[in-house]
Amino acid sequence: MRILSIAALAAFGIAASATAWAHGTLEMPISRVYACYQEGPESPKSEACKAAKTVAGPQAFYDWNGVRQGDAGGNHQQVVPDGQLCSGGGAEFRGLDLARPDWTKSSIVPTGAGDYTFVWKATAAHATSYFKYFVTRNGWNPNAPLKWSDLEEFASVPGSAAQKVGDQYRMTVKLPQGRKGDHVIYGVWQRADSREAFYACSDVKFPGDGTPVPTTGWEDQGPLIANSDLSAGSTVTLRVFDPSGRDAGKHSVTLTAATGKAAMWPYTLAQKVNAESQIFRIGVLQSGSGTASIVPAQSATANRLYLSKAYPGYSTEIDKQAPSGGGGTGSWVEGGTYTVGQTVTYQGRSYRCLQAHTAWVGAGWTPATSPTLWQAV
Repeated sequence: MRILSIAALAAFGIAASATAWAHGTLEMPISRVYACYQEGPESPKSEACKAAKTVAGPQAFYDWNGVRQGDAGGNHQQVVPDGQLCSGGGAEFRGLDLARPDWTKSSIVPTGAGDYTFVWKATAAHATSYFKYFVTRNGWNPNAPLKWSDLEEFASVPGSAAQKVGDQYRMTVKLPQGRKGDHVIYGVWQRADSREAFYACSDVKFPGDGTPVPTTGWEDQGPLIANSDLSAGSTVTLRVFDPSGRDAGKHSVTLTAATGKAAMWPYTLAQKVNAESQIFRIGVLQSGSGTASIVPAQSATANRLYLSKAYPGYSTEIDKQAPSGGGGTGSWVEGGTYTVGQTVTYQGRSYRCLQAHTAWVGAGWTPATSPTLWQAV
């Protein structure tokens, strides 16, 4: 039986001890565990996340904020053994340590000065001693378990220097020189108010064509993941908010049976947004010959959201609405809001809603896997 994470428990108003849960991971570049969570814990899309689920089950993805050691105290190489860096030495996360080259990768496009903004997603704020960043050495072997000797430290950021923005810690650091192509960035978040530390493996791709790194006017805001198909007639809307949280724009597409596929609706939305918005772009950042462009991809996992540097502090959310207005008596849709007694279909079966709720994107609360929310009829 799946155990809900602290975020899921909070959604149902169930109390949990804060000391029993850990509290963050790298969002940019995205860590392995958070990428798998974004894909959907029960049915991940990528082969690497599928393999990790086979090894340790989906619970590790629900607990994406829990890759940690409670008594690290800065002694990271002592408490996290070689070959277990991505799991932070935790057996429940051992699927993240699989040595394979096909983990989801973030494209690292630094500024002309060689800087990059790292972002930690935090479900709880802590007094912080430091954030440390390591990168794999040139010539490391992605098909062998990751060891400390594969890494070299390139940045250490005092907690006081990190910018707290909502549920994020943001910091700009200078990237190491001489890296091209595929690497792993290893992040460490050491608390100052306890000995606890959090660990994150992020698979990245540095520019590898030997051309000068372009200065881009767009800042990476993280991945746009399609966890499931959306039914024909569904509407997907990218809502834009200014720094004060006021509505600043809205871009909507109505989907067909073809464009509602998981590999197609992000692409369809991206085309709409990129044609209309000066604030955001959706796609894959491509660089070369001193230029950079953002090109939508027909993929459930490859597209990312980018914010124009001319609009600092702007944010977005993506709303999905089924043809009947949030679920109705039609197909279950992730992101929909459901009421007690409402009937939906999912994977060819009918289900009745037992508790009013919103099926938050990425939570995995499908009718087939959430017996506290749905009953087969």
